[in-house]
Amino acid sequence: KNIALYKELGNSYTYLGFNLKRKPFDDVRVRQAINYAINKQEIIDGVLLGLGEPVASPYKPGTRWSNPALKPYAYDPDKAIALLKEAGYEDHDGDGILDKDGKPFTFEILTNQNKEREMTGVLIQRRLNEIGIKANIRVLEWASFLGRFIKPKEFDVVVLGWSLSLDPDQYSIWHSSQQAPGQFNFISYSNPQVDKLLEAGRLELNPDKRMKIYHEFSTILLEDSPIVFLSAGYGLTAIHKRVR
Repeated sequence: KNIALYKELGNSYTYLGFNLKRKPFDDVRVRQAINYAINKQEIIDGVLLGLGEPVASPYKPGTRWSNPALKPYAYDPDKAIALLKEAGYEDHDGDGILDKDGKPFTFEILTNQNKEREMTGVLIQRRLNEIGIKANIRVLEWASFLGRFIKPKEFDVVVLGWSLSLDPDQYSIWHSSQQAPGQFNFISYSNPQVDKLLEAGRLELNPDKRMKIYHEFSTILLEDSPIVFLSAGYGLTAIHKRVR
């Protein structure tokens, strides 16, 4: 009776990120296939108890920087299998795991000790298994996760989150110059077109022109699929009714 509850979309999103320097994640078809193989709504319902929204860009849904024309990759295992076949992955030996050049498609998903991310990893693992990809999950303590794996780029795939600032500038995360150890572009994403847009966005003072720049940037990012956008969660705040 004494508590008022407020629900608002938080300023962060969860994602699955690929190490783009490692094969086969340097192949856009493989990245897109994994994007189609993951059921984002299942993660929102199962992990966030429905308290989240699918996202298609690295911006908060409903804000001007979020491109309303973009839609998340639908859950489509058939499309995923077709893309993987195009990239040379098929189950040649009949063991249920896709392979290419005699090597099975298996990799490790790393995440930190965070129950939501661990549960997300399990749901992703299950869906990938259904299309013939074997993913193992490894959960690490934060300091060793950063020091032993992220900084030296010793990982295949990570499940992590980004918090967003109010300003739409994402230069430090996506620009190709930001790949040194300790910098934020640790997935090694590099796209000359994106670099140009991020540089232009930093110099543009007209909000409408700036919005167009970031909408274009988001469109390329979604197509390139260097990460799989999983969800943006709601913040639940409980405040005593005497606070006004």
